[in-house]
Amino acid sequence: MTYLRRSIVSLFLDAGLLGATLCCSLNPARAEYLLQGGDVIEISVSGVPELRQRAPVQLDGSITFPVVGTFMVEGVGFSEVRGKIQSAVAGKIFRIRTPDGRELSRMFDRDEVAATIVEYRPVFIAGDVTRPGEQAFRPRMTVRQALASAGGISALARNNATSFDAASLRSEYITVWLSLAREHVRIWRIKTDLGENIDLDQKAVPPAPVPDEVMSQIVSLETEYRKADTADHERQKDFLRRSIEEADKQTQVLSEQRQSEEEGVRADEQDLQKARNAFGNGSLPSLRVAEFRKSVLYSATRQLQTTNQLMQVQKGRAEAARELEKLDDQRRMRLLAELQDATVKLTGERAKLRSVEERLQLAGLKPPRPSDEASKADIALFRSGINGKDRHTADFDSELQPGDVIEVTLRPQGVDVAAQ
Repeated sequence: MTYLRRSIVSLFLDAGLLGATLCCSLNPARAEYLLQGGDVIEISVSGVPELRQRAPVQLDGSITFPVVGTFMVEGVGFSEVRGKIQSAVAGKIFRIRTPDGRELSRMFDRDEVAATIVEYRPVFIAGDVTRPGEQAFRPRMTVRQALASAGGISALARNNATSFDAASLRSEYITVWLSLAREHVRIWRIKTDLGENIDLDQKAVPPAPVPDEVMSQIVSLETEYRKADTADHERQKDFLRRSIEEADKQTQVLSEQRQSEEEGVRADEQDLQKARNAFGNGSLPSLRVAEFRKSVLYSATRQLQTTNQLMQVQKGRAEAARELEKLDDQRRMRLLAELQDATVKLTGERAKLRSVEERLQLAGLKPPRPSDEASKADIALFRSGINGKDRHTADFDSELQPGDVIEVTLRPQGVDVAAQ
């Protein structure tokens, strides 16, 4: 009897552990991302924009950069790949063209080389959604955000042409609204970069047809872009400052060396004059006078070389100082151009949104809003595993991985309500 009771308890414990494993399978402890075919990597070198390059992971799992070469990356952790790229670039000598057209040879430190994943494999959405298909993947992306980009859950696609037209209008409204919101947040980010201390006015955007998390995600992405752009700008300035500091050190050393060599030339010239006087008195042979003359020539040549080297260093410092002065102005000009472009786009998106609203009114429909359809839908997530695509039950807060396939199915009792 005791053995039977222990067996039953053990069975329940095993079942509980299995259930916990299934529930947590979609939310494991975050491990390092392993690269797969379709991911795109970008490498860049601080202060050298012409070395910025992008390359996708090929079907055979390899990646190729002209400055790095080809190596296998599929199934390899990104930090390991980044280390390989940094080591490969840091160990090479590059020919760099300066603004005045000169070419210089340089080597870079590992911390001056950056490697990032700029594009992941897309996720795919199918089933009862307004706009099924492919969606670009973003880090920390959830099922809810992917569905919002797909126009939300809808059963209208199952019905007749009139319902399809209504679904198209709702989908178009959401698409235009997302573009409008993105440009609005972009303008706020650009004005902040230009030094304006302003808060994001979300009331300037019409009521959202998607969950609030989508707007938060748009703001978060623009904020991250601002941080990355500012960091890159500061790295360029730091590079130029270090170049100026190094030039100052070289200038000081060369100036002291030139002063010492000038004193040496004067001393050699005095010795030569004494030798000539002694030769005139007959107390010094001509060979000795010739030796003194060679010493003067050697000292003068060395002084000339040092002077020329000093002039080159001072010229390089002046160029770096000019680049440093222009850097902020160039960034401001770029931001002003982006602001003008974003303002024009925002005006156009507002006009598009008004047009879609009018067509919705003519069709007797209201602009879409976040609804409770989520509680009437089943979500399946298909993810690559050891044995191919594994099927998981997901919810709206489940985090996605590149290449995931989301399948949404409305429950029968929710179809009529969702189609209203």
